[in-house]
Amino acid sequence: MMSLNPPLNKEDFMNSGWKEVIENSERKLCNIYYDNFRRKAQEIKDVGDDRQCAVFEILQRVTVAPIQLDIEYSTFSDRFTDETIDFLAEIVDEVSDAELQAQIAEILWFKDKKRNYRMGQLAVHSYLESAKILKDPEKWSRCFDRIKKALTLALKINYQPEIVVDYIDEVLNCYQAKDPLWLSVKLMELLLDCKLGNAHTYSILAEQGAIFAESIGEWDKARKWWEIKVEWHRIEKNYEKLYKSKILAAETYIKEAEDSLAKHPTPYSKASDDLQKAFEAFERLKSQSTEEERTAINTKLEEIHKLLLEYQQKSSHELIKVYSEFDISNAIELAQSQVKGKKFSEAILALALLGSPQKVLDLRQMVEKNSLLSQFMPIEIKNDMGKTVARQPIEPNKAEEAILFEMYRIAIEAHRCHTQAFIEPARYQIFSEHILQKAEDNRIKETDLMPLVSNNPFVPPGREKLFAKGLYAGLIGDFITSTHILIPQIENSVRYLLLKRGVITSGIDNKNNGIQKEDNLNSTLYPSKYPQITSICDEDTLFDIRGLLIEHSGSNLRNRMAHGLISDDDFSSSTFSYLWWLTLRLCFGIGILVPQEIVEESNPWIKFAGMFKDDPLFDEFVEEMAKNRRELDDEITAYESSLEENDVA
Repeated sequence: MMSLNPPLNKEDFMNSGWKEVIENSERKLCNIYYDNFRRKAQEIKDVGDDRQCAVFEILQRVTVAPIQLDIEYSTFSDRFTDETIDFLAEIVDEVSDAELQAQIAEILWFKDKKRNYRMGQLAVHSYLESAKILKDPEKWSRCFDRIKKALTLALKINYQPEIVVDYIDEVLNCYQAKDPLWLSVKLMELLLDCKLGNAHTYSILAEQGAIFAESIGEWDKARKWWEIKVEWHRIEKNYEKLYKSKILAAETYIKEAEDSLAKHPTPYSKASDDLQKAFEAFERLKSQSTEEERTAINTKLEEIHKLLLEYQQKSSHELIKVYSEFDISNAIELAQSQVKGKKFSEAILALALLGSPQKVLDLRQMVEKNSLLSQFMPIEIKNDMGKTVARQPIEPNKAEEAILFEMYRIAIEAHRCHTQAFIEPARYQIFSEHILQKAEDNRIKETDLMPLVSNNPFVPPGREKLFAKGLYAGLIGDFITSTHILIPQIENSVRYLLLKRGVITSGIDNKNNGIQKEDNLNSTLYPSKYPQITSICDEDTLFDIRGLLIEHSGSNLRNRMAHGLISDDDFSSSTFSYLWWLTLRLCFGIGILVPQEIVEESNPWIKFAGMFKDDPLFDEFVEEMAKNRRELDDEITAYESSLEENDVA
């Protein structure tokens, strides 16, 4: 913007026609104002009115994006010069639109927090007024964002946070936790974050919300309400009700599993995922429970485990079968059809079920069939710089290593084919439907993946946001971000799952002052060092993880990433999309085995369950035992009758 002499003043603003632009905007939002101010500036520029044009260029800068309270001051100064700040200070009280006034007032407060305390106060009131104008249970995020801004700033400057809390209370009482989307939930979470509000009153309202959400089958919301109730009870220090609310939150997964059997396109796969999360939720509760409570939880775990095994067996028939020989155009159509037109939660599960890792048995047969050639021509693998990074062994005593070398190498091609034909077409279909073609308010966001990774047997507590961020990045095709987030988290998850099976995955380095080091995937994924790894994943999934992440004849992504050996262009390779898809499967519990030893903890006999199910003589054995039991009961009855007769005599 050119420097004007004299500088812009209030009269320039009042005469610019800014109010007409606001009045003609379809919604009272800064991002809408920005587009309209930009068009108006261009119109005025074309007719040569520099002063009017300058007014709208400044209004563009004000509305282009919200001010972040933690931005660098130099960045702020680049956007708003001293001359611009002087102009905004002159016009702020003349701005009658709450949305625009809030933004200007916050800019002026940020410029000089001490001298412009009044601007902070004005911003609080204006944001709150804008929130009231934008209140809409269907487009809740606009109202919520302004309320959050108002409360955050009010607390920061210690100015009447109670007026914001009073309005939040008004909204919560208006909807009684029955609004169709997430406004009430988010407002409750905001109060909890700020430790404001009446804990007893809001715990009752949270329970009402949970019961209502369960009645209409909104299980994610029901769980969130129960979790909110937990936190209000924590503030009250009512630990009995806190524990009961945690149990009710965990039980929503069981109820959701039952609901899934009637509603979901892949009912047993969805129900299996729900039950795995139920198992994990109850398992996490044990560490916070009394001995009596743990006994009840262990009984519940046995029930869940038995049902989970049944559903997992049935879910295997719901996998979408794909074949190695196919017309890729037909494969793409199949992939797109499996996710097209579905709710996001259904579509993303369908993508996870789209085929499965190559079977280890098939790979072995393929290699052994062609093993004669490799004996005469051992294979070398070179990187982009021409360096040999892997060589197939040819020594007679290393025949098994040679076979595995080739199996991992062949699997890379299988990954490429599966990604190009199935994963990428389905992923892009979901991305297009649920993000690209949606209005901003209705787009799937990172937070929409939180229900998938919460109480997830593969996701350790405290890593949910990282997994959600990594999965979302892959969903939108940002495989640089997804890979850098997900690989370290997979490594940590493997250690976490081994630890749950009683395995210590760290050692003390006596050569280095006794430093305790965590083992990485180069150790933890091999049964030779950690036999329990075979109880975490099925054989095919475990082989796939090793090939993708640590095998030199495979993709070796973990080690290549750790040493900076992956270039920008490499991330466009199908391998990174396949890694994202495999992680998605793991987060759905596909390929993850139930930790049997945890179930056995409460009942040591459970490991023998079903051991005679295929024995042809077992039915006869059971009948003989029943016959003996009846005879013994008859003898006891006769004996007790004789005692009664003697007493009478």
